[in-house]
Amino acid sequence: MSAGTAKPRDSGAKTGTDEARDAARATTRDTERDGGRANTRPDKGRRHLGLAGAALRSVALGPSYELTAEILEVDDDGGSSLYEASLHGGWGDGAPVLPATDEYVHALLAATPYRGDRVLGALPPRFGLATVELVAINAALAGVEPRAFPYVVAALEALLVPEWNAAELTTATPDACPIVIVNGPARDAYGIDYRAGCLGGAAGRGSMTIGRAVALCLRNIGGRRPGETPYTVFGQPTRFGLCFGEYEGYAPWPSLAERRGFASHAEVVTVHGGQGVFPFADIAADDPQELARAIAKTTVGALAERFVEPAGERGQIVLLLNPEWAWRLGAAFRSAEDFQARVWQHAWRPIDAFDPAHAEVLGAEGRVDARGRVPLAAGPDQFVPVVCGGLGNLHGAALTTSVPSAMQSTAVVR
Repeated sequence: MSAGTAKPRDSGAKTGTDEARDAARATTRDTERDGGRANTRPDKGRRHLGLAGAALRSVALGPSYELTAEILEVDDDGGSSLYEASLHGGWGDGAPVLPATDEYVHALLAATPYRGDRVLGALPPRFGLATVELVAINAALAGVEPRAFPYVVAALEALLVPEWNAAELTTATPDACPIVIVNGPARDAYGIDYRAGCLGGAAGRGSMTIGRAVALCLRNIGGRRPGETPYTVFGQPTRFGLCFGEYEGYAPWPSLAERRGFASHAEVVTVHGGQGVFPFADIAADDPQELARAIAKTTVGALAERFVEPAGERGQIVLLLNPEWAWRLGAAFRSAEDFQARVWQHAWRPIDAFDPAHAEVLGAEGRVDARGRVPLAAGPDQFVPVVCGGLGNLHGAALTTSVPSAMQSTAVVR
């Protein structure tokens, strides 16, 4: 095959069984241009491209793990052929991808104690087998640096926990996506954004690549592609990947990871199945009690979808608090649980506010309490505060889901 010719896998007509048999690895051959012709040197610049999920063929494994995924060859022309191949083959996310050379994939694998043939689980919706090698290939495409690769592995381990309900989240029309929240002392070192612009714009390498790698794994190993497997309507920006950290130095209560049972020095990822970012603001509430009530009433309006779905008892609503709000609230609420209770106390809508058709459904689902109120959630613990963002005050955000899913936390293993 001549250099410059890409041979991506056919991604449009595979069944789940077909995809579970496939692995993908691609190489790029360096070229020397002579009169417009390409002379290849196949011993240099080998690139691996993580396409559809795979059951790997067995090879001898030892201290140096032999990569097993198939090879795809493209011209080493600065990335143009690689990018075009990703678009043509459907294994990219629309943005340029980076070359997954043998050396880089091995460097990623060396950053985790897991062998390349270890199977983390079967990723829905087509249930391709997520081996650590295939995860590393997708992480390389996303630009994950080796020392941050264990975060990608931990995030996938979290979303594969049955209670996260990956099968439904990856196929339902609301298009919920894994949102990765990071705790621990390594956030700065790995470029995990948690200050100003943490949800977008801060451009930390960890935040931009870890979330993207997880999304690519769902796409290429799990087969999650709009119009083919999920019943998504609009999609959402977090389909590209969203990863941010908690601003632990400004948190008035134990961090999210600590509240979920981890030590303060542990590197932890928590994966939330979120439908996107719902921003809100307040400029009037000076009293922290009033601010908590305002947050509750705002979520009732912004997250009204939860009233038309049978999701009152399932799933969490992550409340992102800017550092100034966090300290104000911390002065009034001694614990995160006290704040959660206050929010839940006011996060409801009167049944009279609904039209008859919706009121009938809510009544049949048992969502209406004895006082004629429809709570947004079944209990206080479904409102999960996380401190992050800049020092600009005034603003908060909610990350919600209408799909039955319970966020999961996993310690990073090195």
